[in-house]
Amino acid sequence: MNNEQLTKYNEIQKLINDQFSFLTELQTPSNLYEPLKYLFEIQGKHIRPLLTILSAGMLGGDLERSLKPAVAIELLHNFTLIHDDIVDNSDMRRGRETIHKKWDSSVGILSGDLLLALAFRHIIKDVHLDCCKDVLLSFTQSLIDVCEGQGFDMDFENRDDVTEDEYFNMIYLKTGKLIENSMLTGGYIAKANDMQNEILKSIGKNLGYAFQLQDDLLDLTAINPKFGKVVGKDLIEGKKTFIIIKAKELFKKQAEIDLLNLFYQNKGLKENQTDQMIKFLDDNMIFDLVNKRIESYYDNIVANLNRFDDNIYKDLLKYQIESIFKRDY
Repeated sequence: MNNEQLTKYNEIQKLINDQFSFLTELQTPSNLYEPLKYLFEIQGKHIRPLLTILSAGMLGGDLERSLKPAVAIELLHNFTLIHDDIVDNSDMRRGRETIHKKWDSSVGILSGDLLLALAFRHIIKDVHLDCCKDVLLSFTQSLIDVCEGQGFDMDFENRDDVTEDEYFNMIYLKTGKLIENSMLTGGYIAKANDMQNEILKSIGKNLGYAFQLQDDLLDLTAINPKFGKVVGKDLIEGKKTFIIIKAKELFKKQAEIDLLNLFYQNKGLKENQTDQMIKFLDDNMIFDLVNKRIESYYDNIVANLNRFDDNIYKDLLKYQIESIFKRDY
């Protein structure tokens, strides 16, 4: 990234960060607003708002007009995290106690609901009439999709016959659609044509698939887990990931099959069993298989991105996407 690009990227990051200052003005009831302030004390990577703003800029849209809708998407994303943590009974998020652990589940539910309402208010504040319907429909559909995806994920907990197609449908709804709609929102704000929006949709969909597969892979292979993640957490919690689905297909040795059966029977493994499972997965080259799938998504994204005219925002969008593929947590 050259100096001009770095300066512009930092400017956009600052614009996004400054948008969250409104949280400091919210005071009472403190048992709802304090958890939200706590949640945003540690700044996230802001992947989704960056995708919105850079997509809009790449297609000639007004960055100022894309800012509040972009931040609303980040608020919606964090709403899903609060509720996901309650559903999954997670103790840690970004290296700190989750809201429902630091306070309680009632506070977590209500503060999450409040964050969702703030997200809707935020997006309505600055969305213009010429794209209002598309932006709001996309935003609302993202909420529906995330809930449906979480529903499928919960259903998978009690099944041992989850298929590859079912898994990818689940992660598309739970993870991919919000990323896809982040990019489409940028397109709507920039008044992109149907073909341009279809390209953005394809990029977002492939990025969503890759993002979740990376999460599945990093859970088992990260050398230095960050933000409170524990290696093998998905195995302990009994998550039916793509990796486990491929293990069911590829494991042939009796010891491998026995351990996989324990995973299904007990809805997860004990902590002292995860290293052996990781070794079996590696022995069967399942991690390599996942990496190849991720690389195929990246190639598709780059090919589609190259269909757009060159400008600084396209360069920054490519940089942002590359950063996602290079992340280690």
